[in-house]
Amino acid sequence: MYATKLFANIDALKESGEALPKALHLSPIPSDVIKLHEKRLGINLQSDETPLLAVNKKIIGAVGGYGWSGLLNTNKNIYYRLLKNAFFSSLIAIAKKGCIPMEQVVSLQIGNHDACFGTAYVGHQFLVNGKVLGLLRMGGGIEFDEKLMDILRKLFEDGNSSCTWGNKN
Repeated sequence: MYATKLFANIDALKESGEALPKALHLSPIPSDVIKLHEKRLGINLQSDETPLLAVNKKIIGAVGGYGWSGLLNTNKNIYYRLLKNAFFSSLIAIAKKGCIPMEQVVSLQIGNHDACFGTAYVGHQFLVNGKVLGLLRMGGGIEFDEKLMDILRKLFEDGNSSCTWGNKN
């Protein structure tokens, strides 16, 4: 089952002691990050849900949530708020919210860089079960956070071997 593999990869990353980018939060996730995600995603976590991974807190230029995208992965669901994967998303940031039960997830992937109008970074494609759902911003800076993108790609791997992480230095 994919969820079991993903959860094992998250645990392996936590145990590795690898330095994490500011935009990536692993369990235990600070309460302010959980509250922000609940507000921006329009959700209330159930008592039996444990947040395991959160992507993004602050994004430069995102005012009152406009232009913000993020992910919250719990032991039960993946909640997301993504920007539309369209040419004019850099000008008009239309967000799409959703929830997918973990038992329905076969694969997660970080896809291609956006192809939006202009030179501003909007996000990378976020795929669930091979389908592009929208654009997820990799970090809160002006440019994407390559380390965050690499870590997410590695976490989402569904190969036969577990993820191995760097030294605990």
